[in-house]
Amino acid sequence: MSHHHNPHTFDSALTALKNGNARFVAGAPQYPNQNQKMRDKLTDEGQAPLAAVLACSDSRVPVELLFDQGFGDLFVIRAAGQVAGPDQMGSLEYAVEHLGVPLILVLGHTRCGAITAAVKKAQETGALGQLLARLGPVVKAVEDLPEDKRVEAAIGKTVEFIERELRQGSPTLARAEKEGRVRIVGAVYHLETGKVEYRI
Repeated sequence: MSHHHNPHTFDSALTALKNGNARFVAGAPQYPNQNQKMRDKLTDEGQAPLAAVLACSDSRVPVELLFDQGFGDLFVIRAAGQVAGPDQMGSLEYAVEHLGVPLILVLGHTRCGAITAAVKKAQETGALGQLLARLGPVVKAVEDLPEDKRVEAAIGKTVEFIERELRQGSPTLARAEKEGRVRIVGAVYHLETGKVEYRI
């Protein structure tokens, strides 16, 4: 387990994400670290990403673009509704234990189809049904709200729920956070504005 080769801290990583998103929102991205030289360097020297991002698979949420990051910057794990099943959790453990990322960002987004389907209790079978069932506690948490408010509330609640699930479901992540090696933070990406709103 090597944590020493990652030069980033929680603060420097969060600042880089915030600055990158500000450039993206302003329509002035720099597209950093996207050239052949950077690719060659990463190929020879390995990766030390500044953050791991657990995001939704939604095609409208291209993680590197909305943070204006490039090759080697973000370790991105995606699933519909940014759910944290064993594969996602194991991938995050890898990012923390082997790559030394100081920040895990759980990134939800507005108008999420998976969360909408879960809240509306869509009758899905197979693996998709199992995925939506993971959001059951969130669906329960919003069922007393007026129907037109449920989905939006569920988006923020899903991020909080998944943050909690990572801490409770992965002793590795819980230990790393307790030891100060990583922090788990939630955020919501607004499709309408391009802004990422942090829940710190």
